[in-house]
Amino acid sequence: MKVNRKIHIPEHLVKSLKGKGKFPKPIKEKFYWCLDMILENPQYPSLRNKTVKGTTDIWEFSITKNYRCIYRKDKEDIYILAIAKHEDAF
Repeated sequence: MKVNRKIHIPEHLVKSLKGKGKFPKPIKEKFYWCLDMILENPQYPSLRNKTVKGTTDIWEFSITKNYRCIYRKDKEDIYILAIAKHEDAF
């Protein structure tokens, strides 16, 4: 069941996701697919959605084996904080 939440992406990430930005096209496409899945089924296995170790309000999901998305959520909205290679994310 899809949750009715709004996703907020900071302007600097929007720019990186558009055109010839920082991320390769397959990563951009998979990121948007992952956003749909987070809304529809946050426990979808390939997302590996979980809280960041040592926190209670910061979450992460896998975009690919090498890329992660870090985010915060409240009852109504999701706030994307970062998209990074796994080794650079923490």
